[in-house]
Amino acid sequence: MSELEYGEFMEIVRQRLKDFSLEDYRGILLRWASEEVPARRFSFLSKLVPSIEGPVADSLIEDVSAFVSRVEGGDYCEGWGWDDQIREERDWGDESWAGEMDYYFLQAGRQLVKGDPGIARKVYEMLFDVLKLGEEPGYLPGDPDSSSMLQVDIHEQMALYFRTVYLTAVPEKRPDDLYSAIQKYCPFFGSIRLQTVVEMKEEALPNFAAFLTLWVQYLLNLEPRTSDELLREAIILKGGSAAISEFARQYPAQHPRAYLDWLGCLDLAQEGDLVLKIAREGLAKIPADSPVRAEVAEYIAQVGIINQEGKLALEGYWERYSVTPSPGHLVDLYLVATENDLLNTARKLAEGRIKGPYSKVSKPCPDTAVDLILLFGGHYNQLAEMYRLPDSSGTSPSFISTACMLMFLANTGPSLVVLKQLWKDMRHYCDHGDYEKCGKIIAYIKKTTTLAKEEEACIFDLVVHAIGVRVDTFVGGKQRNNYREAAYLLASFAEIMASRKENSSCPCHQACNYNRQA
Repeated sequence: MSELEYGEFMEIVRQRLKDFSLEDYRGILLRWASEEVPARRFSFLSKLVPSIEGPVADSLIEDVSAFVSRVEGGDYCEGWGWDDQIREERDWGDESWAGEMDYYFLQAGRQLVKGDPGIARKVYEMLFDVLKLGEEPGYLPGDPDSSSMLQVDIHEQMALYFRTVYLTAVPEKRPDDLYSAIQKYCPFFGSIRLQTVVEMKEEALPNFAAFLTLWVQYLLNLEPRTSDELLREAIILKGGSAAISEFARQYPAQHPRAYLDWLGCLDLAQEGDLVLKIAREGLAKIPADSPVRAEVAEYIAQVGIINQEGKLALEGYWERYSVTPSPGHLVDLYLVATENDLLNTARKLAEGRIKGPYSKVSKPCPDTAVDLILLFGGHYNQLAEMYRLPDSSGTSPSFISTACMLMFLANTGPSLVVLKQLWKDMRHYCDHGDYEKCGKIIAYIKKTTTLAKEEEACIFDLVVHAIGVRVDTFVGGKQRNNYREAAYLLASFAEIMASRKENSSCPCHQACNYNRQA
């Protein structure tokens, strides 16, 4: 079950308490008291007070100031050293600072509930400033991520703090005060949405509509790279989907993600035609070099998938790959093509993007996407030629393309346990190692294409070359962290050879011999 946010939690509590009688309250408290363990009974009794009064304001400020002085003086730290559990060095010492900080954060919240946002703001700022000290050694022992030592939710506390900034600022200066606070603390503790600040309390922020007008104008005068997310949220809060659509059309170059906000307001299943219209408009207006285009194109692909329109899905995935030509995007392109019998179309699109990949001027170590384009396109000889170039010594097909070639060579039948484990391990350092997707693409190609013996032998040669380079590099170079990979490659090859039931007279006898020698 997901955790409840502060505002939602408090509203549910208020609603449940609304109809309780005095006897209901007594029954609840007595039941809670009976369930407390001995070590927590004094703590429970300390909460049984007829009001929410905590320390008086002056006392609270003095207590927090003293706490800050202890942290700044290094009173909680005893030394710096290695922690076997987290496998890195950290501060050691008295970690009770975290419990004290939790208490003071809650007291700041109490001041806000009491109607004293000024005191709450001072306390929050002192606490956030001291928490930032955890970035440096010598102050806050425990986890290097100091905020993770706290019981309170740091993002909730930030939202409450920004609420105090809003309430204590002069209306005309609210945009400047709020933005300065965001710039000061969000780089350390994560971004905060204005909507979250609004929802932290059931009481509406005073003069919020007027503030939004000032806020939008303030953010428009800043550099888009620093104001984009805040500005787009403010536009939506101020005018909804109509406002963000107008904004997207007005600033496609400066704020291209506004098109994503606009698309996000729509229902893909029910408003597919409108989604396509807006997505294509966005692609026409957003600069060609903007990576946001890939996310816009994803909407076209999703509409195609929902409506089972293969050409539409291919259009979206092709545009996405054109913008960000990653191996993962390429795999998605080929997968949707095989699922809709559009493989040749995908091949022509992808192969047209790599100009002269088979020529002598190709770079000595082609990237993974180029490897896969040639492999999925049936250009095995051309792929091999790139690794026969004089300046390609010591290079080999990428890890994922090598794993794909192993799948090409495997016969259907027994489960390829080691090969699957190889793909599983591969996910640790590449985001496109998808065994199922690549397996479906290769199965389709093998089903619709008959490999000539020469082509099959070529793939064997490439696999032998790729495994040989890696084994020589890892084992010869005593790279012990990579021994596991080398072992899986060799074992996968042996597993595949067994699945084929080949003998020394097969076109790949050289590969068999190499495997035995290794």
